[in-house]
Amino acid sequence: MKPKGFTLMEVSIVLATLSFIIFAALPVLLDIHRHAYISMLHSSQSSLGTALKFFRAQVLIDDAQERRQIHYIDRKVDMLSGMPEASADSIRALLEIDLPNKGNSQINQPCEGNDFCVMGQQYPSSEYFVSIPGYQFSERSGLDRVVYIWPQGYTLAEEACYFYYVNQASTESVVRGLATEGC
Repeated sequence: MKPKGFTLMEVSIVLATLSFIIFAALPVLLDIHRHAYISMLHSSQSSLGTALKFFRAQVLIDDAQERRQIHYIDRKVDMLSGMPEASADSIRALLEIDLPNKGNSQINQPCEGNDFCVMGQQYPSSEYFVSIPGYQFSERSGLDRVVYIWPQGYTLAEEACYFYYVNQASTESVVRGLATEGC
């Protein structure tokens, strides 16, 4: 009668094959986390774009281009040059995502307790300013401001994983975009 079981050679081949499959799949599995954060930033930034269109419509309907504040969906939004101010409070009013209730977040500590953290009213010489890849602030105006929104688990100061809104009051326009290199 022949003994039942696997030889050492058969077990080694199976383990080597499984190891190869795991090592081949590991980069893909680790990159899924990165892609999920990038998708979340794209979605939230797109929601901000939609909210800005509705906000602009509300300003036109109310003929409120010159006002400093407007009621938008039961909330007060501060304005600068007819557009939402680049502040944490204005972004809270425009978006329906979980942001800290008051003030700004710490940019050098991982975002915790919320889906996103926020830092507003920043400009090139401000204490918590983080440069935006591919964007140059106007040197001639001290009015332009940026607000950064970054996901839980990331820091704004060390990782380029955020979306932003810039109120370009100097040109009466806005810019919004993403930085995803650090996700």
